[in-house]
Amino acid sequence: MKQGKIFLQSVLLLFCLTALLNGCDNGDDNDSTGGTSVLSSSEASTGDLKSYLTTAINDEYRAKNTYIAVMNKFGQVSPFVEIKESEEQHISMLVSLFNKYGLSVPANTGNALSAPATLSEACSLGVQAEIENAHMYDGLLAGTTEYADVQTVFKQLQSASQNQHLPAFQKCAD
Repeated sequence: MKQGKIFLQSVLLLFCLTALLNGCDNGDDNDSTGGTSVLSSSEASTGDLKSYLTTAINDEYRAKNTYIAVMNKFGQVSPFVEIKESEEQHISMLVSLFNKYGLSVPANTGNALSAPATLSEACSLGVQAEIENAHMYDGLLAGTTEYADVQTVFKQLQSASQNQHLPAFQKCAD
């Protein structure tokens, strides 16, 4: 149980660090007077959109990579096979949004959480990850209200998490 708590804390810390790093400004946008440039509302909004989309796609990458790690350890087991395929579809949906708005798509760096010691523990951690995923999308939805298409995709991804992935992991964990 202690490993599961540490694992969940690691997931949350990684999510928080990703969100923090995606929102950082290195201050290199200097104008001719040497000060920091002021972004127009549409530029700031596009920057925020990129941050929100990046948070979402990095979460999907991390989930996919983690499910691959679980399958590498335990074989092609359900629900990990099916949910990994779902994560690939989610990534494609997000890539389409990056392309639509002319934003560069972050690479999948291969970051994954290591597979737990048992399949049952992997399923239990999947339950917790899907609960956290739904909360993450609550925040992303709140920040993207001016983008109807992004809202639609985020709602679809959140729904898949709550209505398909979570029940599958709950069944697996029982």
